[in-house]
Amino acid sequence: MTPPVRVGGPGAYGAALAALHGGRDVLLDGEDVNVAQEIALKDEAARLGRLVLGPCACPGSLPPGPYGVVAVSPQATEEVIAVLTRQGRGGRVLPVGERDLSAAVCGRATLQALAVCDADPAIEAIVLAAERPAGTVAALLREAARRLGKPVVSAAPGEAASVLARLDAL
Repeated sequence: MTPPVRVGGPGAYGAALAALHGGRDVLLDGEDVNVAQEIALKDEAARLGRLVLGPCACPGSLPPGPYGVVAVSPQATEEVIAVLTRQGRGGRVLPVGERDLSAAVCGRATLQALAVCDADPAIEAIVLAAERPAGTVAALLREAARRLGKPVVSAAPGEAASVLARLDAL
């Protein structure tokens, strides 16, 4: 997978649209798009078969390995990456941004990132590093996870220590 184009600053919305239309995924640096622009970008990305990560993302990296980490909460993401790294385990981190599970954004990028991880033959299990969403967003995530071909475990802040045991039990 080609790394996403990083965009930020006052022209972030236009630069992100141009990158999407150029066939690239996008990582929004900072908070340079408002919620309405974020929703529009994520909807356009879905229409084009692309992915918009962020804004307010917690990027991180792991060595290659069998885990897909859908990174929503910065604290949970940092904890999951630290636990996996200490155990010499790796994978791919998709930083969707902490606003993604809000009622307004409704998990758009999280749902896409789960699908990307599910389609990646190198990934065997998926970790959703996020605060617990409420209401309809939680229901959407549960239904999406149920339909995936790979197991999904969640890790809210403070729960990363149990992630390895849950992954190993799969």
